[in-house]
Amino acid sequence: MKIAIVGGGIGGLTTALAMTQAGFAVTVHERAAQLADQGAGITLAPNATRVLYHLGLGPDLEATSVTPPMTEYRHYRTGSVIMRMVTKDYRELYGAPYMRLHRWDLQHAMIQRLAQTAPGALRLGSCVDQVEPRDEQVALRFADGRLEMADLVIAADGIRSTIRETLFNPAPPVFTGFVAWRGLVDTADLPRQLHESAVAFGQGRHINRYLVRRGELLNFVAVAQRDQWEAEGWTIPAPLDEFLEEFSSFDEGTRTVISRPVLGQVFKWGLFGRPWLEEWSSGRVVLLGDAAHPMLPFLGQGAANAIEDAMILARCLKSEATPERAFSLYQRTRAPRVRTATDQAARRGDRYLGEPNADSLKGNEPGAEYAYDAVCGPLGG
Repeated sequence: MKIAIVGGGIGGLTTALAMTQAGFAVTVHERAAQLADQGAGITLAPNATRVLYHLGLGPDLEATSVTPPMTEYRHYRTGSVIMRMVTKDYRELYGAPYMRLHRWDLQHAMIQRLAQTAPGALRLGSCVDQVEPRDEQVALRFADGRLEMADLVIAADGIRSTIRETLFNPAPPVFTGFVAWRGLVDTADLPRQLHESAVAFGQGRHINRYLVRRGELLNFVAVAQRDQWEAEGWTIPAPLDEFLEEFSSFDEGTRTVISRPVLGQVFKWGLFGRPWLEEWSSGRVVLLGDAAHPMLPFLGQGAANAIEDAMILARCLKSEATPERAFSLYQRTRAPRVRTATDQAARRGDRYLGEPNADSLKGNEPGAEYAYDAVCGPLGG
């Protein structure tokens, strides 16, 4: 079976690795002409690392990641600790580690692994404009005029998915009322006591910071509420002084961290969502990750759910006689979990941006989401 995957991000690359491991031939079409080091961190909870270890990425993750002993939740103005979430024992508790990485370190490891298991599968500068289901195949039309056929297409092209909009629902993404900023700080420029993982929150804002790349860099993500997002792009450079003014009421330690980004660069983007989609597949085309079910970042499970999707979809295609039956089983397996995670992420965002006290953090401890096993768990919900 010839599988075309649209999108070379974390969801698409995980899908390629899972499909290759299951014995399928894959091609990954990524519109970007090159994939480069992009400045952002990512949290991988045990439910995600369990899949990545199964796909052979464990040594690469361990070489570049940071496993924090805990994360402290703090009052935004005073810096006083409200709650501690201990994470150092998660490998023992859940059978897989809790990791934080530079996003490019993860993506690069996936690209290298795919080059070993499926040489030539990743095609850069390959922009899919349209897909057309045709009986037992799918036609892919490219921006350069090419036409290729595949036995099935997996759309992992993110929240701005053109395949979702053309085949499933033309409604555009909707601004959620949140704006985020991100930056990286060289830890050599910070006092040692500011290297810890911490979330400072309150007054309708929060800042999450943590170490990545073996502790050489500290990643921060700041979120605030806004009535609208009018920028042309989805991610734009933000003036540092404007950003610091936005969070000027935060404690001194937090302000010190965010005032020292590498090269003075801070990036800003609006957080968007989409209505829940009742059908994730059409004929031999199926959606995965943010293309199917975008979620707010407050649960730290957006990438993890795309990773889970990839593993479950590969298992379903391996176990079912036809792609259509596999897609149905995939959605029955994934939809309840994804919907729960989406709702939890929205509720946690409300708590993070509410009053900075212990009551607002109730239910913040990990539960079933970390124990979920996409590798060996039951299919079908």
